[in-house]
Amino acid sequence: MPAFSMAAAFLLSAGLAAVLTAPAAAQSYKVLTAVPGKMGGGTTAFIDAIQGRRIVEIDRSGKVVWQCSLAAAHFNSGELRRGPDLEWIAADDTFLVAIPMSGVFRVDRNCRVVWQYRSAKVSHDADMLPNGNVLHTFAWDTQSDSQAVEVDPSGRIVWRWQARGKVNPAWAGEAAAREGDRAAGRGGGQGKGGGRGGERDTDFTHANAVVRLPDGDTLVSLRNFDRVARVAPDGSVRQFYGPINRVHDPSILPDGSLIAANHIPMTVVALGGGQRRVVFANKIDIKPIRTVEQLAGGNFLLTGGEDIVEIDAAGEVVWRVKIFTGLGARIRDGVYKAVRVAK
Repeated sequence: MPAFSMAAAFLLSAGLAAVLTAPAAAQSYKVLTAVPGKMGGGTTAFIDAIQGRRIVEIDRSGKVVWQCSLAAAHFNSGELRRGPDLEWIAADDTFLVAIPMSGVFRVDRNCRVVWQYRSAKVSHDADMLPNGNVLHTFAWDTQSDSQAVEVDPSGRIVWRWQARGKVNPAWAGEAAAREGDRAAGRGGGQGKGGGRGGERDTDFTHANAVVRLPDGDTLVSLRNFDRVARVAPDGSVRQFYGPINRVHDPSILPDGSLIAANHIPMTVVALGGGQRRVVFANKIDIKPIRTVEQLAGGNFLLTGGEDIVEIDAAGEVVWRVKIFTGLGARIRDGVYKAVRVAK
């Protein structure tokens, strides 16, 4: 059973999780592109799963302005390279961190855990909802698992959704054929959910994102089926968007179309009105794209493993920072998600 604790009942000690020292905060990352007048405001935060297991916040020059260690055993931070999520909560300037196979943690600027929801069936995405509940997904799922789960502040599950019986099994085979190099029996491509949950190669849907829409519907990104489900509050599926190859981080644009990362080819696409358009053609070859965050003013924040990139509405790069310069081979799992902090 998942475990829950409020700040009054649980605060980590300074030795368990602490803000890193000022000298360490002087570190900078390499900015490759910066176009004045076209970049959005604010700072950018991400989880560095390679160098230090920490939340890092940088300014437009690439300078670290704040960081918080996630190396404590409490976080089960050895799983940080398996797709953690980070969300900035503007209301109280805290961060919501989803650590795969561990749970969801709300961390303040003193690096204290002020809320937690412990569950081995958490991964890839967690969002704080306006009512204070938390919506999360689970990627290494079986057919009996829920792909989207909503919990209230006490940790009680108040809503859940299962893909079983609602997805077309043929989509998984079509997805594997489109990709071409997916190993036989991997994920939903074969085996139809015979996995054990929590193992990379035995997932049913590999649900990697959930988004609660203003009308109460929920987007669920089903990577192994190359589809995004738009789910009504009663659990019925209003619409499937796709195919979008190995879809990541979908959301709805102001015009009602859906935007998401497409992995073969590695682009950002929008689907709407029966049309598909490429928002970002990725001429700079960042990969894999896993963040597609809509920013104020029409720009988008993307991640590419080693890079964090901001593009404008036309798909042109207006800011790019290299996170893992000089470490040799491409760091695929280095930066999974990034978020803009706009104070």
